[in-house]
Amino acid sequence: MYFCYPKASHNTIASVVAALACQQFLPFTALQLNHIVHSLADYRRQSKFNCDSSAIRLGSSVELKNLDTDERGWLQLVTPSQASYRRNRISILSPLGADLLGKTIDHDVQLRLLRHQLNLRVLTVMSITPNKIRSTNENP
Repeated sequence: MYFCYPKASHNTIASVVAALACQQFLPFTALQLNHIVHSLADYRRQSKFNCDSSAIRLGSSVELKNLDTDERGWLQLVTPSQASYRRNRISILSPLGADLLGKTIDHDVQLRLLRHQLNLRVLTVMSITPNKIRSTNENP
């Protein structure tokens, strides 16, 4: 996820900082944990399709812009068991994932990891919740 690299002179350090931002680790503050729990509860009450104007939640695909390097990229917020840094799927329990929850378009996200600052802006939010699958015996 090259677009999450902080502005740094050494590419290896930048890639480690970006990976840490997207990897799950604890502990969380009580406020962060409260925010995650409420975001998950809100996820269950969302409409079937929200694009651009919706808040970021579990399952959202998000386009981010690195404000320092002008790089852009997409990632998806997923449960910890589905997270894959190489596939641009980050856990909602990662530092970046936890900070993105509840944000909308044009919000800025700032993270500090290993004395490196990440400055990202949310450009696009797309959230799709599939319809309940009907059995072939049900009438439409």
